[in-house]
This record gives sequence, structure tokens and C-alpha cells, in this order.
Amino acid sequence: MKGTKKRNELLEALEGETARWVAEGIIEPAQRERILLRYSSLMEAQERGGPGQLVTTISIMGSVLVGVGIVLFVASNWSLIPKGLKLAIVLFAMLASYGAGYYLRYERGNYPKVGASLILLGALIFGAGMFLVAQIYHISAHYPNGPLLWGLVILPLAYLLRLQALMALAIVDLLIWLALEAHWHLPPHGLFSYLALTPLFLTAGVVLWGLGLMHREYPPLRGIGGPYVAIGCLVTLATGFILTFDPLRLAPRFGVVYSFCLGATVLFIPSVVARLLLKERQRWSGAECLGLFLIVVVVLMSYRRGYYPPLRENSKLIFNLLFALEIVGVVALGYVRRYAVYVNLGLLFFGLFLLARYFDLFWDLLPRSFFFIVGGLLLLLGGIFLERHRRRILSKLALQEARE
Repeated sequence: MKGTKKRNELLEALEGETARWVAEGIIEPAQRERILLRYSSLMEAQERGGPGQLVTTISIMGSVLVGVGIVLFVASNWSLIPKGLKLAIVLFAMLASYGAGYYLRYERGNYPKVGASLILLGALIFGAGMFLVAQIYHISAHYPNGPLLWGLVILPLAYLLRLQALMALAIVDLLIWLALEAHWHLPPHGLFSYLALTPLFLTAGVVLWGLGLMHREYPPLRGIGGPYVAIGCLVTLATGFILTFDPLRLAPRFGVVYSFCLGATVLFIPSVVARLLLKERQRWSGAECLGLFLIVVVVLMSYRRGYYPPLRENSKLIFNLLFALEIVGVVALGYVRRYAVYVNLGLLFFGLFLLARYFDLFWDLLPRSFFFIVGGLLLLLGGIFLERHRRRILSKLALQEARE
């Protein structure tokens, strides 16, 4: 019932828009009828058959569960299985998954989403098998190299097959390697040493974001840029939110983290330059690149010990202002470019930001009972406002989503 109501609202909006096109002489009445018929059929098919994202999600969840089951089976019978049989199980499962996925997606082509999930399962089994082989033969190695090797093997396969799920897995593997590698170089400083990695991951998020935008500007790479942008935006906003609490005052400053940040910046600059050299770019490309570059500069200047003391002394205020600008920029870009991911992430972290600042500012000023009553009412009203605003924006993007 809800889906039918939404479909009717979208069709009514499309009817009004196409009527204006006919009145302005942009299209003919016959073309208007064909457009309305096309979108009505697409929406009805999606309503009856279910959205493609649901099929993808279910298939990926199934692949992950199968992969976990294989690993648990081998692990639970570890002492009883001979070494050769362990390797045979992992190798057979990986090749069977890759083969079945390739056949369903590319040979027959009638189950592309399930085929893609099986290829993802093969990549998961490869990673698990790599660690199992190291344990079987007691291979001693630098432990961060495991996720690095996993990510570097999957990355070219993701480009070759143009699979976003594989690309997302490769990016997550490389982020895990970055955390392990950077922390391995840090001297022992307890729990606070982990906080020192926050600027590094903020820089890494900006780098992924910039690489994704560069991919989206080039037609051959456009289909594979989504995971870069989505994960980069998520990591950037998440670490930016953490920095609004000013954790760097508690975290020790390590030169190695600063060096990692500089190394990540080296990857960011070419992607921005390659994007700005294009004659045809997306709207607000220059402003977006400038904003991302500003984030990197502020992080580098605030983290380095002894560099520009006024920035370091007022870091909490600066990071709160910077994070507020990030949210406004992300939501505006999502609206202008029809990126639902930008809108959802921007409004999510906007709500978290308001909640955090409410606790910061009013905890010591209001009586406890009144504090919780006012806080609860504000959360309820804020949730209603944000959800209505989010739906209003996404409803304007729904026609573009229906076409895809």
C-alpha cells in the first residue's frame, strides 16, 4: 500500500513536469505518453519484483554466511583434517565459487547479482584461505601484510570485472592494513595511541573520496567509483565527528602518523588535478575539491607538534566548525548531484552532531530531570524533521533511481 502511494505520487509529479515540457515545446504529446508509460512500467515492475538493491543485499549476505560457515567448519575440525585436505577444501571452495559466479553473471547472464555475490564469496574464501595457509605451515611474517596482500590481489580483479562489491572489499582490506601498519610503528602508549590514528583516517577518507570523484569523471571508470566515494565520505564524516570531541589533546603526537598522512596526501593531489583538467565536470567540482583539500591542510597543521600553535590551541572549535561545513557541503552536493548517499550520510551525522553538542553544552546547565525531558523532546522533534526533510529530498531523486 505504501509503495503504491509512493508510485502514484511520483507519477503525478512526472505528469506535471512532462505537461510543462509539452507546453514549452520541448517534447511532443506522443513523446509524453511514451515517457509516462515507460516510468509507470518500471515502477510497477520494481514494486512487484522487489528492488534490485534487495536482491543484491540478500545475495551478499548469503555469500558472507557461506564463507563464514566454510571457515568455521575447517576451524572446528582443525586437528582432524590433514594439511593437504585443508588446502584442497579451501582451493576447491574458492575455485567453485569463482567459476559458478562467472558462469551465472557472464556466461548465462540471467543471474548477474547472484553471480556477483558468488565472486565476492570467492574473494572472501581467498582471504580466509591465505590466513589458514599461514597458520598451517607456521609462516612467520609481518602481520599487517596479510590484509595488504588480500586487498592488492582483489583490487585488479574488481577493476577487471567492474564489481563494486569486490572494490568495497578491497578498500576495506587496505584500510585495515593502514590501521595495523601505522599502529605497528607506534611506541606503546596505551589506549590513547589509537586516538592518534584519527587524523590519519580522516586523511585516508578524503583520499578515497577524491579517488572516487576522479573515477566518476572518467567514463571507463565511472561504474567502479561508487565504493570509493561512499566509503571515503563515511570515513571522512565519522573521523571528523570524532575530532569534534578534540581527542588530539589526549593522544600523543607521533611523527610516523604525520608521515603516513603526508603519504596519503600524495595520492590525493593527482586525483584532484586529473579531475580539474577535464573540460566537462560535475557541478561544484572546484568547490568540492577545494573543500577536501582544506580538510587535509587543517588536519596536517593541527596534528604536527609545534606547528602553528593558535590552530592547535583552538582545535576543538576549529574542528567543530569544519565538521559543520562538511555536513552542509555534503547535503548540498547530494541535492545538486542527485546522490542519495550524500544526503543520507549528511543528515545522519547532522543528527549525531546536534546530539553530541546538546550533551556538551547543557549537561552542567540544566537540572537532570529537565535535561532529559527537553533532550527527549528535541530528539523526537529532530527525528521527525530530519526524516521529513530526507524523504523530501530523496523523493526528488526517485525518478533517477527508478531509471537505474
